[in-house]
Amino acid sequence: MSEIEELYEALEEVREADQVASACVIYEEILTLEDSENVFSTLLYATDLIDFGNFAQAESTLHRVSELCEDAGSKELLLFNLATLHEKKGELAEAEKYYRQAHETNTTRGELLVMAANMAFHRGEPAKAEHLVREALKYQCDRDEAYGNLGGYLASQRRFAEACDAFREVLKIDPENDHAREWIEDLEQVS
Repeated sequence: MSEIEELYEALEEVREADQVASACVIYEEILTLEDSENVFSTLLYATDLIDFGNFAQAESTLHRVSELCEDAGSKELLLFNLATLHEKKGELAEAEKYYRQAHETNTTRGELLVMAANMAFHRGEPAKAEHLVREALKYQCDRDEAYGNLGGYLASQRRFAEACDAFREVLKIDPENDHAREWIEDLEQVS
């Protein structure tokens, strides 16, 4: 087994154990040993840097590799990492933009629009969040989460009957969801 193969094996083990700091060290070794820039490894390294809170290095790593992201998968991961980076830095408008761009790269992933909706909502734009989550529901996503978020966005706009309907959709998917049941009970008292 070559040194690179051993490092990739060790990397897999520490990532499975959620040892982010160790993963970053191994990524750095891999990236210095490889002959050319391995885009996917570099993007995963940036993911771990973000998780580790090393935002400056993550951002420079993402910008360094951005020109090399030619296929849809690497572009999506790049945009997702940029969204996550901006979200963790509290730059919610930028995070929303990158989540939407990541969705445009892979329209099968509606959860990217759910994430964009969350950014809009946390910026005080519940109508925009509602629009984005309704768009997400047209694609593959965690439907009970999307309907739950929609219910919250509608309730924040004082559209209580519609919010109840959204939480009822959650219960159709997950009849044991106590959170949705509590929302419905509370909303029925005010509508």
